[in-house]
Amino acid sequence: MVIRVRLGAKDDIDALVEVECSCVETWHHYSPEGRGDQASYDELNPWERVMHGGPWMDATALTEYWKRIERLGIKPLIAELNGKVVGHLDAIFSEEPQLGKFLYIDVLKVHKAYRRLGIAETIIKQAERLAKREKTKLMLVQPEEYEGPSGLTYRSCGFEKAFETFDLKATVNHSELSSNTPLVSIPQTEEVPLRTHVLLCGWYNISVKMWDNSVNPYLELLHAFSCSQLTLSTLTNKGNYFLHLKQDYFNHGRGILCLWTPIRIGVKALKQVFQVARLSLRH
Repeated sequence: MVIRVRLGAKDDIDALVEVECSCVETWHHYSPEGRGDQASYDELNPWERVMHGGPWMDATALTEYWKRIERLGIKPLIAELNGKVVGHLDAIFSEEPQLGKFLYIDVLKVHKAYRRLGIAETIIKQAERLAKREKTKLMLVQPEEYEGPSGLTYRSCGFEKAFETFDLKATVNHSELSSNTPLVSIPQTEEVPLRTHVLLCGWYNISVKMWDNSVNPYLELLHAFSCSQLTLSTLTNKGNYFLHLKQDYFNHGRGILCLWTPIRIGVKALKQVFQVARLSLRH
């Protein structure tokens, strides 16, 4: 048995969708109210399919998402067994002030019918060779569960826990914002401030991809959810802060905050920025 790993292309879209869909047990309708009745794959529209695991669940959505793959220089690695696509891994070269340069494993999936054959490990090893070729010494991944099957796969390939992420919640108050707090919309041409700012909140992906999600809103297909979002910068006496605010798809009374802060932050300035975020969400 020989597992071949190569760089993916748009011609692989249908095969990638098959790999991802193999892992879904049941499909459901979706609406702005949330998950609905059970349905077959063919009964769902593209954005309903996307809600089961992202753009890889639908060929139309993945074709649209491929623009982001090309824009960010994502390396889609494809695993083949006897000429059939049986797994894939998306790798992104990036950097963060606290980490330096690294290769991030963004997506890893193996076809359900071809698991326990060493496919995941083979693709990860290919990503490691890619990192070495680019003289990158650090590989980073955020498994679904560190103690679960995905975490075990990475630990078996030599990965170790680097840091923890936490979910924090804050209520929105009704005080007014100081008039001397300037707010400016961030244009799509603004580049991610990788060397000067840290992604302090909203770390469910690396800074470069979260920034792209903010200035290039994710998938036109999801606009059916009527979800508002703001991407702003605000200047304090401690420097410029960038924030992305996004309503929850199914609960508009709740939102998600992504916040980029200068490497050196002040508590007073940070409180001011959080107040900006709260008031922006309220409005």
